[in-house]
Amino acid sequence: MNIDLSKLEEGVKGAIASSAFVQTEVLEFLSKDKSSFVRANVAANLNATDAILEILSKDKESYVREKVAKNPATSGKILDYLSKDEVDSIRFEVARNESTLSETLAYLSCDEHPVIRRNVAINKNTLPDTLALLGTEQYDFGIKYFVAYNENTPKEVREYLRNSLPQNTWASTPTIEMLHNYYDYEDDDWD
Repeated sequence: MNIDLSKLEEGVKGAIASSAFVQTEVLEFLSKDKSSFVRANVAANLNATDAILEILSKDKESYVREKVAKNPATSGKILDYLSKDEVDSIRFEVARNESTLSETLAYLSCDEHPVIRRNVAINKNTLPDTLALLGTEQYDFGIKYFVAYNENTPKEVREYLRNSLPQNTWASTPTIEMLHNYYDYEDDDWD
């Protein structure tokens, strides 16, 4: 039974694109769909190939690129490309993706956004040197906290931070809402 995928409704194509049992050829076809909803579902699919994810990492819709950045099957090379995206939520997802290369995490450790740097501090692929640098953070308690509890942090840095951080306090795990609320707070006019 042959089905013309182009004739299906958007919701049906989206469901097919999300399926764990969909064939690669179907994902490839749906990755070119006019609907960003369908392309985003392809980008989130763990069975999407590197070739498909690479094409979708350059999609005009940031929502699609964000799904590529969030997908654990995305290669380090593609995540490195996305780490330079101008959209904060995409860099946020790259920083917390466990497939992100340590070199990419080192780059993101200098991101202007502290919530993104928190994700770098949590990531298990972050190198000890990068964590030691993040441990010198002046303004964001959460970054220091996550550096102090990352297993890759050099022992002396970890001990120093654990002894210098306030007792019985916990940092909030970074969320997309924190990322967006940060800029809302920054943009408030306090004059």
